Amino acid sequence: MPESKRPLKVFLCHAHADRDAVRALYTRLTKDGVDAWLDKAKLLPGQDWELEIRRAVREADVVVVCLSKLFNQAGFRQKEVRLALDTAMEQPEGEIFIIPARLEECDNLESLRRWHWVDLYEENGYEMLMLALQARANRIGVNLQIKKGWLQNINAPRRSEPAVERKSERKQPTPKADTPKPAKIEPKTNILPRKPNTIIIVALIGLVGTICAALISSPLLASLFERTPQPTMIVSTATETKTSAPAEVFTPASTPTKSFTPTVTPYPTEMVDAQGVTMRLVPAGTFMMGSANGSDDERPVHQVDLDAFYMDVYEVTNAAYKDCVEAGACDLPQNTSSFTHSSYYGDPDFNDYPVVYVGWNQADAYCTWRDASLPTEAQWEKAARGKDGRGYPWGNQFDDSLLNFCDKNCAVTYSGVADTNSDDGYADTAPVGSYEGGKSPYGIYDLAGNVWEWVADWYDSNYYANSPPSNPLAEPNLGQDRVLRGGSWSFNATTARSAYRFNLSDPSYVLSSVGIRCAKDATP
Repeated sequence: MPESKRPLKVFLCHAHADRDAVRALYTRLTKDGVDAWLDKAKLLPGQDWELEIRRAVREADVVVVCLSKLFNQAGFRQKEVRLALDTAMEQPEGEIFIIPARLEECDNLESLRRWHWVDLYEENGYEMLMLALQARANRIGVNLQIKKGWLQNINAPRRSEPAVERKSERKQPTPKADTPKPAKIEPKTNILPRKPNTIIIVALIGLVGTICAALISSPLLASLFERTPQPTMIVSTATETKTSAPAEVFTPASTPTKSFTPTVTPYPTEMVDAQGVTMRLVPAGTFMMGSANGSDDERPVHQVDLDAFYMDVYEVTNAAYKDCVEAGACDLPQNTSSFTHSSYYGDPDFNDYPVVYVGWNQADAYCTWRDASLPTEAQWEKAARGKDGRGYPWGNQFDDSLLNFCDKNCAVTYSGVADTNSDDGYADTAPVGSYEGGKSPYGIYDLAGNVWEWVADWYDSNYYANSPPSNPLAEPNLGQDRVLRGGSWSFNATTARSAYRFNLSDPSYVLSSVGIRCAKDATP
């Protein structure tokens, strides 16, 4: 007798102030055969809520983010909400995984704008949500049955509305000042998005979700994460099929305004610090930071002067981090597994793999223990691309054999869609230094791929427009997010560009794709 399929698992992410409306949504989803997860319904007294929420998001097939004015003002800053969203960022691109669902007329969050939303307060909105859930269920082979008549309701004639340009589909709606506050969702409310173009988009997702998932290419992020995707080209030969990304074109924004001649100092090219960690010299001098062809937050391209510094040759390993823990200066990683290995940190077989599940504060504590620091964004980018402005540590052409990124193996792990035919043999992290040809101009490994690396700066999308020209460091008054660099095993080729900027909104976040690298000033 064939084994029955499990139901679709949906995590409901919301602000506490919206608990009544979300409880109504939870009740309706449950009655319609969805295995919905709501904290008030699932958490038991005495359970570690953070651990249980993390587990629930990990196991979820879809995260529905319930947006409202109160959510935008307060809910997004709650730790459980941020935790859910950042864990969701590990999912592959092109999948229906995060669905913003507006409980009332309100703005979408900046970090969620890459995902099209559904309005649950409008006619047939709930049915549109269920169509998206059905597409996801079909995609991953789990059980969810669309009720009879729903497609008919969605295609039913509606009152005429003014025509709108297609470009407006991508714009966020602006609430009118005189529009009364809509009622929150009720368990039996049937709702449909007002705009014909919204219907088209969501219906297409529901009816041809598999095709959309294969065709849509946009980096994560996440994040979250509006990024300009780079198209890929499939290059076929007689012996193999290989994916390559277009070259990163180095285009300075303007001619540098001053000439800088570094003082020649006889620093050794390589050093070993007091804890036995090997570091490489990045000499003093100028380089052009940013990219004219990347995302908005990578612009403008600008000249930066840096003092000489040393950078870790390898990402911090489990064994190196364990030394700090045993010395009493570091806390244990918040999870001792990796994404696919139940035994990882503390397992001798993975001593030479990068430590993961460490937050910014843990990374900072580790580097401080070594009498070093997290690199600044500018230090990290110069170490990765050198003075010649190369797009990747090895040059301007993407080469999928020179890094550990989300290849075919990763996509299988995530039940996602691969944007490459390569297979490096790693389901998640790889031993540090595995890619000899992927070294930066200064002999530093894995600055593209393997794990994201925390840097010292706070994130500001407009920082490049007014950052200081010498040894810049973004200060905490610029925002709540910390910056990461370098891409990872679970992100695509676009995020591996040396100029790509990623950010997370809580220094305590931990992910299976985030690790550490330290830097140290060359001058005593």
